[in-house]
Amino acid sequence: MKLLVLLLVLALRRRDGGWPGVLARPDRHQRCLATLSPVRHGIPGWWLSVALPAILVALLFGWLAGGWGNLLVLVLGTALMLWLVGVESEFRLVDELLVCGRLNDGEALRELAEQALPITGEAGSRDWFRQLESGFLERVFVLFTALFWLMTLGFGAVVLFVLNRAWLQRHREHSDWAQSLDAALRWIPARLTVLALALAGQFGAVTRAAAGKLWRLDDSRELLNDTAQAAEPVEESAEKSAEEPLAAGMDRLEALHGVLLRALAVWLIFAALWSLLA
Repeated sequence: MKLLVLLLVLALRRRDGGWPGVLARPDRHQRCLATLSPVRHGIPGWWLSVALPAILVALLFGWLAGGWGNLLVLVLGTALMLWLVGVESEFRLVDELLVCGRLNDGEALRELAEQALPITGEAGSRDWFRQLESGFLERVFVLFTALFWLMTLGFGAVVLFVLNRAWLQRHREHSDWAQSLDAALRWIPARLTVLALALAGQFGAVTRAAAGKLWRLDDSRELLNDTAQAAEPVEESAEKSAEEPLAAGMDRLEALHGVLLRALAVWLIFAALWSLLA
């Protein structure tokens, strides 16, 4: 049933617009945290705002499993996952960015990218494109991590992962425990994502890029950035990068988009195998 929920969510996220604000609003998780608990800071606030909802969701879906409850799991689980991972598909966003870039519409490209991702600096520059690629990769990795925890520990684990990330965005200071939990929740999915990138792209290049980083106990961002770039390298001359920065940036973004789409297919194979073995 969880695999069916996952496939339905991925299909619905390709829908263009028309979503209610409770699902589409970018700050929906932070708004939720603000209403869940009268205690807004510290460990008591984290337990009431993050841990308690995750436990309650896990208990609810565990109670619903079986019989007619599976239909409720499908409906409620799909709605919950759409709220957690968002209704806007990262891949459709990049499709639109690629269209703007190939049409040399730099202004539309900048507006669309900066509305969806936290990008600063001179639009179209090499650093701007690096931020765009890194933001796209991070959003896709959040989707992969939600997929992993859904298939292994269920909906409660996904709620814990997403609300803990929202807590960190609201309370960056004095949240060492939340940062450690976020790194722990990302650790296994990051390694599986590296495997998916290796299978979807150039295996040898990915393994070389992962060397020395694979067993670090950090949030895995450097590991993912390096292996994603190695999975589908783009040959780029210095002359093209200097004279046509927009075209060069589009080439790199298109290559990253392609390898992450294939990595998603590998992740779905992982999920199907897990569903069969469970």
